[in-house]
Amino acid sequence: MRDNLKVLHLFNTYLPNTENWAYHLISNTPNVDIFIAAKNYIKDSFPNRSFTFYHHPYGKLESQYISLNKRNPIQLLQKLYIRLFKYPKLLLDGIDAFARKNDVDIIHAHFANMGWFYRQITQKLAKPFVISFYGWDYEQLPYLYPKYKKRFKILFAQADAFICEGPHGARILASYGCPKEKIKIVKLGVETAKIKFVHRAKKANELHLIQLATFTQKKGHIYTVQAFQHALLECPNMHLTLVGGDGGTKEEINAFIHNHQLQNKITIIDAIDYSLLYSFLADYQLFIQPSCYADDLDCEGGAPIALLDAQATGMPVIATTHCDIPMEVIHQKTGLLSPEKDITSLAENIKRFYKMAPSEYNSFAQAGREHVMWHFDSSENALQLYDIYIHL
Repeated sequence: MRDNLKVLHLFNTYLPNTENWAYHLISNTPNVDIFIAAKNYIKDSFPNRSFTFYHHPYGKLESQYISLNKRNPIQLLQKLYIRLFKYPKLLLDGIDAFARKNDVDIIHAHFANMGWFYRQITQKLAKPFVISFYGWDYEQLPYLYPKYKKRFKILFAQADAFICEGPHGARILASYGCPKEKIKIVKLGVETAKIKFVHRAKKANELHLIQLATFTQKKGHIYTVQAFQHALLECPNMHLTLVGGDGGTKEEINAFIHNHQLQNKITIIDAIDYSLLYSFLADYQLFIQPSCYADDLDCEGGAPIALLDAQATGMPVIATTHCDIPMEVIHQKTGLLSPEKDITSLAENIKRFYKMAPSEYNSFAQAGREHVMWHFDSSENALQLYDIYIHL
């Protein structure tokens, strides 16, 4: 019998809660021994006894220089030298040795910038090299750092496969000149077997909405609160809860809430325990996330996994036609979609769910659960990833 494939997964940071989809995908990949290396590790985040982690001297080395006097130019230069030159070399050399010791078969970098950072390892090891794009790395990265336009072309030649979560990202990579035969689609998903379906007793003329996302421009919070305000004029028995850390737009949202005296209708929560996510969602009737392109071209790349989380629990969603969202949310069946940044359309969709009778609401809820179960289950998506590994 063939031994398991050995795959080394490379990250910048292992692993923020907002990137839980990466853990679900790789942990469900069959017949694979998982090895993890990262620049940084978040303590106790997504542990797995079956994973083998690389523990590098990066942090230990840095700790020796924490007490340096920044006003001392010599010590400041020492610290700068350590950060810019010694750290990366130690890290890359250490991961190279780690990969050789464990005789890994495939190297998989997560996010395009990590593909570039770790590319030297793959060249030395001469192993198949996979790079996954996820969102901001499609268009925001080369927009903010134009040198990545040339770097992408180098990566397109060096790497063996580029993974996107849907056709939107695949089209972007092809437009950059990536060989189409190297572009692979592997949908991200959720572990539906671990998510309880919740029957929500939603009555006509009531609605409890929730948006759960970091406060960044691409998540469209400003359009959520504006549409909510418009809908309130017709639909007074509503409440909106916004959950997420500040990614740059929270102050703007807070200002809108106070300027329009919506404090009694909109609640903001900084964060929740990710392990309690599904029980937390059970208290709400509608998930809303009007994703859009940000001014700096940040985008979802594919679609927010939170939309799958919500539907898997039996909660309909309101979202937009942004990127691959229409693949995750079926308009008029599992949720309602609006054009990006269209406040009027969003408000109309909120009003429709507000007035919706229990029978129609339950139809949306059941359809959402079934859609996620049949098309976005992590174990099924992980089989697609395994097939790519085997092909390589």
